[in-house]
Amino acid sequence: SVLLSKWLEGKVGDLGTTRLVDPRRQSRMTKAPGTVDFMPPEALAAGDNVRYGRELDVFSFGCVMLHTLSHEWPTPSVAVVTDPVTFEMKAQSEVERRSSYFAKIDGRSRSGVLIPLIESCLSNIPKNRTSI
Repeated sequence: SVLLSKWLEGKVGDLGTTRLVDPRRQSRMTKAPGTVDFMPPEALAAGDNVRYGRELDVFSFGCVMLHTLSHEWPTPSVAVVTDPVTFEMKAQSEVERRSSYFAKIDGRSRSGVLIPLIESCLSNIPKNRTSI
């Protein structure tokens, strides 16, 4: 688990729920633990029936990186926007929902591979996320 202090300093800790997973097997854990602000859409939508693997951890890792670099804790935002002309509802991607945090990352952190890595981690499609 990655814990953040009130100064957004990362701390690695074991909260006693860690299990070893054999990467050669298709084992999956159930009942996703975690902080809602760092959970992927599929975990939130599934409720108690969520089944997850590394993709959930990759998403959470992307959130931790984004919010550490932006120096801001995530605040809830809507996942659906309404087109002002047609009034049709459209789902936003996680990158779109968190765009204000990307804008707060300073220039030094923007260079290189960090932003594309974070965007890949936050993909709404689990199989499109960066692999670990």
